[in-house]
Amino acid sequence: MRSDQEYPARIAPVQPRTWRRHAAGVSGRMTDATLPNHTIADHIRRTLILAWPVMLARMGLVGLTTADVMVLGRAGAEELADYTLGLSIYDSLLATMGGLTMGIGVLTARSTGAGLDHVAGTIWWRGVVYGALIGCALAVLLQFSPQLFALLGQTPARAASAGSVTRLVALALPFVAIYFATTTFLESLHRPMVGMFAVALANISNLGLNILLVHGIGPFPQMGAEGAALATVINSALLAAGLWLYTRHRLPDRARYGIGQVSPNAPTAAEQRRIGYGAGLSFSFEAGAFVMMTLFVGWLGTMALAVQAVVFQFLALTFMMAFGLAAATQVRVGNAWGRGDARGMALAGWTGLGLTTLLASLFAVIYVAFPMQALRLFTTDPVLLAAAAPVMAWMTLALVFDCNQSVLSHACRGRGDTWVPTAMHLVSYWLVMVPAGYWFGIRSGAGVIGIYQGILLASIVSVTMMALRFRHLTRITG
Repeated sequence: MRSDQEYPARIAPVQPRTWRRHAAGVSGRMTDATLPNHTIADHIRRTLILAWPVMLARMGLVGLTTADVMVLGRAGAEELADYTLGLSIYDSLLATMGGLTMGIGVLTARSTGAGLDHVAGTIWWRGVVYGALIGCALAVLLQFSPQLFALLGQTPARAASAGSVTRLVALALPFVAIYFATTTFLESLHRPMVGMFAVALANISNLGLNILLVHGIGPFPQMGAEGAALATVINSALLAAGLWLYTRHRLPDRARYGIGQVSPNAPTAAEQRRIGYGAGLSFSFEAGAFVMMTLFVGWLGTMALAVQAVVFQFLALTFMMAFGLAAATQVRVGNAWGRGDARGMALAGWTGLGLTTLLASLFAVIYVAFPMQALRLFTTDPVLLAAAAPVMAWMTLALVFDCNQSVLSHACRGRGDTWVPTAMHLVSYWLVMVPAGYWFGIRSGAGVIGIYQGILLASIVSVTMMALRFRHLTRITG
């Protein structure tokens, strides 16, 4: 099997005039997948056009959890603690599944960038089946969550209550896998609006279900943290069904993209899985390390878990907005790679980094300037507010570097770099963040502040390594 670096050589280099004929013959308009653009203004404009609906969709995913925290915040610190710990392993597996299905986005962007539109449907369908099977297997494994929490040092009562939340929310994993596979596919076709609107509708239904199930209204019993988990399962099923039906039966140009067909010219299933293995393992390293940080917080007690539940929402919200820019950057780097455009790859990646830095810095300033106002969105408990406020400053420092490492990781993967970013995540998160978080947060007694100091240190290491790697990839391609 040839290496990723050889792929542009397997595609006959296509001159811009040929791309114009292809674009006019297929769609009648210029697209990012068919025509290189080398000005920075073009790259900014095209990245933002693709990114803003993806950003809103990813923010919508965080919004589902944010609504859970806002509703549970009125139910007390105990419910927040159960929810925070209960979703820690589930959230890490979401990242893993997002990575495992990344082959869909990389290969779809590369293939359409090379003019092979008809193979896209095969890539998507493989990803849906593959993701659903993985989701089912993981859901079964998470039925042993109470025992796992007990083994990881949580108190028997906390292991049981948080484990019951994990066991219930695990049922959403197959549906989330289908959602990831389909939205990644649509985004790679430069159709991100569909996922954005679907998640917007899911947020409306999720808030209503949370109010009904967490606190209990009328015939609905009061379920607390388990009610929030059940709302997640219901909404995930609705999201998966709606997006699958749209792509299979309503997507414009279904024949052009080979929806419902199997193309012998599609990249091999082994190559698609290989990209997913690398990304999935990489995201598992990152997400698993964050699970360890949450477990450290659990050792600090109920109030520390409640602080983590509130403060982490700001990190997650900003990160998901940056993730939208990262996803757009990956698609645009992949398109440029498919057409053999080395300069376009470099500009697409560095443009994504610049836009991400501006976005993360803007929100960091807001969080530092108005910490109490931001925290009151989630809780009115004066004790919790007082404990969370000092953590906000360290969280804002960490989020800027964390967002930047994400966009550079996606840029490398858009170029087809599979295993090097994975190794970098192993180093930065398990060899830096976990030991640093334990030392600062537990051994040195800094508490939750020390946890975020560890996150900051790891993110600085990660963004430095990813920047050097992407710079190397764009130079060797030329």
